[in-house]
Amino acid sequence: MSRSSTVILCCNTAFAIANYRGGVIRELVGRGHRVMVVAPRDHHVDALKAIGAEFVHWEMSGRSTGPLAQLAALSRLVRIYRELRADIAFHFTIKSVLYGAIAGRLTCTPFISVFTGLGYVFTNETLLSVLARWMYRRMLPWSKQLWFLNADDHQEFVRRRLVNSAVQVDVLPGEGVDLGRFAPAPMPPHQRTSEVVFLMIARLIKDKGVLELVEAARKVRLRHPDVRVRLLGAVDNGNPTAITQAQLDTWCAEGVVEYLGVRHDVRRCIAEADAVVLPSYREGIPRALLEAAAMCRPIIATDVPGCRDVVIDRESGFLCRPRDATDLGRCIDAFLAHTPTERAAMGQRGRRLIEQRYDERKVIAKYIDVIEG
Repeated sequence: MSRSSTVILCCNTAFAIANYRGGVIRELVGRGHRVMVVAPRDHHVDALKAIGAEFVHWEMSGRSTGPLAQLAALSRLVRIYRELRADIAFHFTIKSVLYGAIAGRLTCTPFISVFTGLGYVFTNETLLSVLARWMYRRMLPWSKQLWFLNADDHQEFVRRRLVNSAVQVDVLPGEGVDLGRFAPAPMPPHQRTSEVVFLMIARLIKDKGVLELVEAARKVRLRHPDVRVRLLGAVDNGNPTAITQAQLDTWCAEGVVEYLGVRHDVRRCIAEADAVVLPSYREGIPRALLEAAAMCRPIIATDVPGCRDVVIDRESGFLCRPRDATDLGRCIDAFLAHTPTERAAMGQRGRRLIEQRYDERKVIAKYIDVIEG
């Protein structure tokens, strides 16, 4: 094995590192590398330490876009990089990619920019979005490599001339999924066909398609009153398109959805669902859909980059038009028209797709190759 390296994983939440990259951390630590997670502190820090990572708190504001707050966050990150003197850093999410590029450049720390999804910067046309894309164009050439989680996102960067041939680009099979941990689960039993549970696992922001799901649920429940729609995920007040707690409370009081809060382990919630729904406007490769399909759950998602990579339309689930509650409702009705046996077969086909394309071991091997190669 090559010499031990100090590796930084920098993100805007400790949750994202613990939840999506735990397998990578375990493998790196097991091979003798020092893994430093740089992120704002949250309740997942103990979980990171339990698998061998060290944690460094990066104070930053998810809400403030004021120049002084942003400059202070950048200054703190540069100071952290100078102290750690890492051999390589991996940057995830918009602020980490942009601020990490500056910190890496100023401290001579080689880094890889990982695009887990294009999100708000590409699904909305605001001054902030334009500024972020301008910064991408100027700073991404400083990266050692650029990693995308689907080919559509890479092509979007090429189309907008945000990448050039001087930087090596790789398209990974998403973040991968632990096929042992997310094992096949039997479909939940129902006494009546209409007692079907649909589950959405996502941050509660408009760009995830929450509004479309609520509208579709209202109409579907008029025809199938026993159908249940559950939401699982954080109320993300730091996002410009966040759903407010008051709005969520109103929906729950109306009975159109049930809110499950935030869960560290989502497997039980997936096992209790008949299908997992994600009507997002755009994704990298959504981890929730990988985990659901690995557990043999059919998927209903939008026909957009990221989502369509995980679904074989009308075989392992259904794809609907984005931002279209009526078409989402059509897909839900189509799923309900299938027998329990047919739904189980759809889930099994989804599991086979995940086994073929999205095994976490393929992603881990890429990290090892870059760090030890």
